[in-house]
Amino acid sequence: MTFRRIEWLFLWLALLLPALAHSELQPMADDALSATSGQGGVYLSGDFSINKSGGVLWTTPTSNVASTWTANQRSCATLGASSPEDCGMRIAIRAEAAGGWYVLDNMKGIFSFDGLTLRTRFIDSGFNGDGSSFNQDTLEFGLPNEMKFQDARFTFAVANQGGWRNKAGTAANGGDATYQQTNIFSAKVDGSIRMQGNVLVFPKN
Repeated sequence: MTFRRIEWLFLWLALLLPALAHSELQPMADDALSATSGQGGVYLSGDFSINKSGGVLWTTPTSNVASTWTANQRSCATLGASSPEDCGMRIAIRAEAAGGWYVLDNMKGIFSFDGLTLRTRFIDSGFNGDGSSFNQDTLEFGLPNEMKFQDARFTFAVANQGGWRNKAGTAANGGDATYQQTNIFSAKVDGSIRMQGNVLVFPKN
C-alpha cells in the first residue's frame, strides 16, 4: 500500500464515521481509491522513559574509584563524588570510516509529549526548484506542541571508540589504556519546552 492510499484511508474513515448509524461501509475498488485525493494524518501524545533506573550494560560498583571496578562495572557519578551512580544509555555515531566518534552518553529520564503529528505530504514545488523534480510523497513529522522532561539527562562527548572502556582498569578486568573520551557538556532538564515546525523524511529509491 502506498503513502497516498494510506493517507486517503484515514480521510475516508473520518468522513464515513458520522454516517455509520444510517448506512454500512462499502469497499472501494483499487482504481477508485487511487483516483481519490485529500489529506489525513495521526495526532499522538504519550510518554516514555529511557533507563531511568540505569542501563543493562554495566552494573553499578560499590566504589567510585575506577581502578577497583570489574569488567562489567561503571559509575556515571561526577568526578570526585563520594558514591557511585548507575549509568544510562549510550549512543555513538562515527561520521567517517577513519574518524572519531560523537557520543551521547548516560542518557536517562522521563519524557512526555503532546501534539506530535504524522502525515504524508506531496512535494511538487519549492526547495529551490528541487520540489518539482521530486514530485512524490514524503513523511512529515510535526513537532509536538509541548515536550516535558522529568530528571532527563545526557552527556555529549567525543571518543576514539564507540563503546565505553575503563581507562583506569587493567586488561584483565576489561580496561583499555588507549581509550579516550572528552566530555563536551552535560545537561539535566526538568520542565517543559514549546516546539514549532516539522521534519520531512524523503524516501530514497
